[in-house]
Amino acid sequence: MKFVYWFLGLLVATVALLSVVPIVVSELGGEVVTLERSEENGETSRIRVWIVDNDGVSWIEHGDITSYWMTQLVTSNEVVLARKGQTNTYEGVQDPDSHDFYHELRRQKYGWADQFIELFSGGREGCDGVPVKLLLLDDA
Repeated sequence: MKFVYWFLGLLVATVALLSVVPIVVSELGGEVVTLERSEENGETSRIRVWIVDNDGVSWIEHGDITSYWMTQLVTSNEVVLARKGQTNTYEGVQDPDSHDFYHELRRQKYGWADQFIELFSGGREGCDGVPVKLLLLDDA
């Protein structure tokens, strides 16, 4: 019986560890911004995401094409992000064609942390997230 308790404890600890480690790695791996995301119930949630930049354009990736907030970009393309202590408004556009480019930029910026997250998430090939191209609208 002692073995069963030991095994169950080890199983619970492993699941807990596998749930927490990717979150810790994403927070410690580099710059993380806060996305203010609209929800179906009308509320706004704050989600921590990675961001990449190239030639004055930024991209984030959070959600697949059917995610509520992604479908809302079609009717209202305003995206609010808190970055480096400032909250800014961006024009956000779904940019599925930049998927590979986004992941290349992410690998360059986040290095080992990106590799670790891909290991846990099934890699680029298994990624159904859609990059969102962001153009800064103001410097509020």
